[in-house]
Amino acid sequence: MDRVERLLPAYTALLSRYAMSPDAFEREGALIEATELGKSGLEDGPAIDQMHEVHGRAQAELAQRWRDAPEGSAPHRGRELLARGEALPLMLALQLPHELATLAHHERRWRREHETLVTMFEQTADLIAVLDVDGQCDDVNPAFCRSTGWTRREAVEGAGAWAEPPQGTQAQRRRTEQRRRDGSSLLVDWSISPILGRRGELLSHVCIGRDVDRQQKIEDSLRENDKLRAVATLAGGIAHDFNNLLGSIIGLTELCELEAVPGSRQARNLGRIQQAGAKAAALVRQMLDFSRQTPPALQPIELADWLGQAEPLLRAAMPREQGLTVEVLAGGRVQIDPVQMEQVLLNLVRNAAQAMGDAAGQVRITADHAEPGGAARPTGAHAGATHLRLRISDTGSGILPDLLDKIFEPFFTTKPVGEGTGLGLSAVHGIVSSHAGVIEVDSRVGVGTTFSLFLPLDPTGATAPTASGSPAPADTPDGNPTP
Repeated sequence: MDRVERLLPAYTALLSRYAMSPDAFEREGALIEATELGKSGLEDGPAIDQMHEVHGRAQAELAQRWRDAPEGSAPHRGRELLARGEALPLMLALQLPHELATLAHHERRWRREHETLVTMFEQTADLIAVLDVDGQCDDVNPAFCRSTGWTRREAVEGAGAWAEPPQGTQAQRRRTEQRRRDGSSLLVDWSISPILGRRGELLSHVCIGRDVDRQQKIEDSLRENDKLRAVATLAGGIAHDFNNLLGSIIGLTELCELEAVPGSRQARNLGRIQQAGAKAAALVRQMLDFSRQTPPALQPIELADWLGQAEPLLRAAMPREQGLTVEVLAGGRVQIDPVQMEQVLLNLVRNAAQAMGDAAGQVRITADHAEPGGAARPTGAHAGATHLRLRISDTGSGILPDLLDKIFEPFFTTKPVGEGTGLGLSAVHGIVSSHAGVIEVDSRVGVGTTFSLFLPLDPTGATAPTASGSPAPADTPDGNPTP
């Protein structure tokens, strides 16, 4: 038996009492009973339409039953009341529980949907900004605050406003630079959706953005690595050919020196040729270091021991008025060629000292554990390894932002002619890359520069021998582009 058939007899009886009774108190009692009857029909959920059907069928049945009732009788008065529509309060009493149940159901559903939307707004990793029709910020989510550094209040009060707010009622996409609280900016891909009212009027814009700053850095790094790889191949080929020519020049010069009269003009000229050949040979070695066509002789080295042995050499490369601090916050074993890596440190420390000029600055070398972040990451066997980070920081003049992308290019330097070849940092990049490592640089003009070397920790866990070997010859020109 369905709900209508189950409720119909009882409701018909209530409707008969309500229609025929002249007593208001008795009618109130019928209304209360109708409400209770409506509650009994809620076990399958609210059904307002079915309550309408119950009332209609009960009213039709009574009208048919009272059709021939004599005038003045109670059934006659009841039929007249039904005809005038005065039994409506009883129908409303029957429907009241269903109306309330329906409202409660919609409220619960609205609350769930609202909580879901709020959770999505608060917890999504994408940036969300709600703009009014004038482009002023109405609200932002926590991801926006985390990425920009602005608080929600600061964003709403003006920091989140767009210089060129979206216009019109069409969805659009754009890539813009979003200003951070510290004055820097990040690159964001925005998907902008208009919010329209019932009459089609524009109410606001919801902007959902994704931080593509890291992706852009990766793409730029890949392009830079491709360019450096091509230049390295070219430099390696030239260096090998040039090295063969130098071998002949230096060898013949040495033979001529044996025949020259000591102290003669000829002997002095031959000595100058020999010195120029030695400088050219050093330049060739740097080109080969940059191209890194000879694989490094890797061995497991305990970092703290190796840094301890390299520290005196590094101090000797710096002016007396400048200080050097070496601090191992977290050590470990790394697979490196100690000679090549000492050359890397020597080049970076020299560059740092030159960046500070005659000032009494400080160079700090710090070792800890960290992963490369941002630009490049090593690939292959070391891709999932934990890395050891070496940071070489100075308090120099810093590097101009528009030069940071060029410092590892071969032959690029901002030093005066004759003071640098522009191959020092190129060689550093080549050596670090040949160790499956990553090099990153962070610099602020007037504050200083930090080079970060990320080297994979030795996964074998083998006992590390004491680092040995001496660095490459000291007269390796560098290419620090310090203004």
